[in-house]
Amino acid sequence: MKVIAAINGSLVSESCAFLALNYAKKQGIDMVLLHVKNHKDHLEDVQQSSQRLSDEATKMDLNCETVILKGHSRDAIPAYCNTIHIDTFFCSTRIQNRFMTDSFSEHLLKLNLNTNIAVVRIVHYQHFKTINSILLPIKETKLSVYKFTFLASLASAYESDSHIYSVSIQSKNDLARSTFSELRERSAHINFELRHYVNLSRLMPFRLNIRHDFSTDETNSILKYMADHDSQLVIIGAKRLSFFSRFRGEPPIERLMRETSTNLIAFYPKEH
Repeated sequence: MKVIAAINGSLVSESCAFLALNYAKKQGIDMVLLHVKNHKDHLEDVQQSSQRLSDEATKMDLNCETVILKGHSRDAIPAYCNTIHIDTFFCSTRIQNRFMTDSFSEHLLKLNLNTNIAVVRIVHYQHFKTINSILLPIKETKLSVYKFTFLASLASAYESDSHIYSVSIQSKNDLARSTFSELRERSAHINFELRHYVNLSRLMPFRLNIRHDFSTDETNSILKYMADHDSQLVIIGAKRLSFFSRFRGEPPIERLMRETSTNLIAFYPKEH
């Protein structure tokens, strides 16, 4: 089993790969720094970045290799990935107005690789040295074992506090009619449904808290919560947020990546 981080010689991809190193170390999995040759990236920059990351891996006592592929990424990446078992494939977003649309990250998702994919949006480079708090927003009680395992792995690696932010969507009229007692009862139901994850967290080296919100707009609520609370990393279960609203305008994941005030991972689990 291996963890892959795509690198292109940029500080953004190097920061993403550093996060992947910590994840791989905690999982006890070998690390692969992967680059596909192209006309945009300078190979010398890629090699220098690879060397710095390999030095960090050595300090962690982590096996790490660099693999440089030739050919088009749509062919080269699946051909390589089909030869190994991959736990998670990390890649960074580009620094443009559109972070996902028509990007390497989106092309990677369309390859339908047999792995989890973590697309990392870097806002603060220094926060990957230490992470004190991680936020995972979910819709009501919809927390899969894949998302929780990813959260728990990173929280354990950094020994950081973790917060599950449960957002329940309601219309304006329903929200206005809801009494405090009704909202408290719904919050208690969410806590009950998520109790197994809280129990598991007690066996791990981090604290887990559940926060609640009742809102008419999930994306707005997530952005506001991120701005109001001191989390160094936010993990978004991104599958349902990426493409479902394409015909209604900008996908929610694009807006989250553009307006995020902290580092963010769009996590796409491979649900076997």
